[in-house]
Amino acid sequence: MRPVNAVKSVHRQWMILKFLSRSAEGKTTDEILDHLTSEDVSQQLRTIQRDLAFLSEIFHIENERVGHEVRWRWMPGSSGALMPGLSFSDCLSLLLVESSIKPLLPVQLLKRLQPQFALAKQTLSQSSLLANWSEKFACAAPELSSIPPLIDEKVLERVQNAVLRQQQLEIRYQAINHSASRQYHLAPLALVQRGQVLYLIATVEGHSDITRFAMHRMSSAELLGMNNPITVFSLKAYLAAGGMQFASDNAVGAIQLKARVRKQQARYIAEQPIAEDMELTPIDDDWYRLEATVFDSWQLRWWIMSHAANIEVLEPENLRVNVSKQLENALALYS
Repeated sequence: MRPVNAVKSVHRQWMILKFLSRSAEGKTTDEILDHLTSEDVSQQLRTIQRDLAFLSEIFHIENERVGHEVRWRWMPGSSGALMPGLSFSDCLSLLLVESSIKPLLPVQLLKRLQPQFALAKQTLSQSSLLANWSEKFACAAPELSSIPPLIDEKVLERVQNAVLRQQQLEIRYQAINHSASRQYHLAPLALVQRGQVLYLIATVEGHSDITRFAMHRMSSAELLGMNNPITVFSLKAYLAAGGMQFASDNAVGAIQLKARVRKQQARYIAEQPIAEDMELTPIDDDWYRLEATVFDSWQLRWWIMSHAANIEVLEPENLRVNVSKQLENALALYS
């Protein structure tokens, strides 16, 4: 083989290895060919088939026949053989990231990062100084933790593809307040992780309102092969407008929150402001006045209730009344 052809062959095979996933669905040879073409790597389908057969003898790659298709993927649990070397600093950073995101990401998303985390642990284990890193570095959750909900791997991959390719999607979804699942024809716009739950942001066929769909409540998803009719959407603007704040009943969007806050609580709030324009002004030796522009949301009301003994809402009036009723209901449970 001439040197130029050898270089091209190595480059093509490298691109194939990088494109293959560890997901449940794998990639067909046609999908691999389309990917190589999009990366300006022109090749024949037969050559790709020979490449895959050759690579499967060297790397942990497997194939599965699904109907008339053969899908290729990395074997579950295979090591990150294509990863470059990591410095000790890189390793520590990766493992601290793992401990930070582990309570937040669904298991299926976290699994895809395991080879990188495993390589970091292996690298640190070879150092006598850093082998016991876990006894010196840690990440603690500030709130009550809960187990992330499970997401179907095939559903997740198809939704991700629909978002990236800007294609319409059909899903079967069971809302939390419905007794049975329903079919929805969607124009997907974005995926957003909020706490431990991953949401698909989309519009439903025949409607213009933007809706959130919790990924773990989807039982199926199919790409329809049609382009997304929504061509203008800014995720940044959507988030800035409070799209993921989960507005309360009769919410009016942004409000000017005014409250009395105990001195000790005010110190914590000063360290972690709840708004860019937040102001804390001393009232007396025990209380501060809090003013901030915030979104009227469930999150805001949960936050107020979690500090109910140290915060008194003054304005707006409807928020004060709502908090008062919530406190009365809570007290009735203990009467």
